[in-house]
Amino acid sequence: MNMEPCPRATMPTDPEPTLPGDPDLDLAILRVMYPSGHIEPAGIDPRLNATRIARELRVGRGVIAQRLRAWSKFGFLAQYDVWPNPALFGQAPVWLEVRVADRLQKESVLERIGLVPGAVMALDVAGEWIAATFVRPVNEDRRRLADLVQNLSGVREVGPPSGGPVEAPDRLPTPLDFRIIRVLRHHPRESLANIARLARVSTRTITTRYHRLIENRAVWFVPIYDFRALAEPVLSVNVRCASGPDRERFAHSLHRAFPRILEFLRSPVSPMLTEDRLGCVLIARSAARVEGIERWIRAQPGVVDCELAVMVRQVVYPETFDRLIASMPAGSPTRS
Repeated sequence: MNMEPCPRATMPTDPEPTLPGDPDLDLAILRVMYPSGHIEPAGIDPRLNATRIARELRVGRGVIAQRLRAWSKFGFLAQYDVWPNPALFGQAPVWLEVRVADRLQKESVLERIGLVPGAVMALDVAGEWIAATFVRPVNEDRRRLADLVQNLSGVREVGPPSGGPVEAPDRLPTPLDFRIIRVLRHHPRESLANIARLARVSTRTITTRYHRLIENRAVWFVPIYDFRALAEPVLSVNVRCASGPDRERFAHSLHRAFPRILEFLRSPVSPMLTEDRLGCVLIARSAARVEGIERWIRAQPGVVDCELAVMVRQVVYPETFDRLIASMPAGSPTRS
């Protein structure tokens, strides 16, 4: 009897090196980079330098500078995406939870989500789910977006859409401001001196207008993370409590039990965070501890329900904001 030789088993390639160091220091740096102390899309300034962070944390500047370089070197901080405030275009954020038919084919579904009008970002979590972010016209029926995504090949289920209008900036950007935003989108980490050169304005002009855009929340710097670079699992935690006071009591207990935590800000920019809900990022000591964390949360007084997901990476879709910004006037060169 003729038999074909069995193919040799192929071994997986060596994993990429993980980010060395102290996750507690990473969290401390993030708390300084988010001025509110909470995660919020509109709340980070990538030009907060190592000296200021070191001063806040009372550690050496070299320690912070080395850590920030490692974030980029090992791919944890993949990039910054620059978003103009969606309200400037009559748009509002919409969030969808998308369940894929085959978790091993999730990559192709992520690509298809990027083809849906209004797609700006997706959070890939371990398992069958994707959390997708869109910006869509304020008055549009959000169920229309859900239907579009539901019809994508590879999608099994789409949860109810959430989100709503965000507050518009007090001061609307000028045509020159929009030209600066265009440059920032392509060069989010360049020095302000280089941004001034690329925007064809003076350094004094760019400094004044940059800080005004940030403080007025006309432009948001959204850090894009790849959690695969970390050795310890990073959890997205969403907890619903019986009431607002129950939520506050639970938050205190959670911070005492698991100090490696950073909460999401409850604001119109954050999905589904009403007064009875808490959303946070929590670093677990190991994958084996994840189920224990969930059991602990569910056993706490006042907790009605909770969802935990191991975060994998964020994916950005630049076309939506590129198109919206292209619709705005650019302004003429200014020297001051």
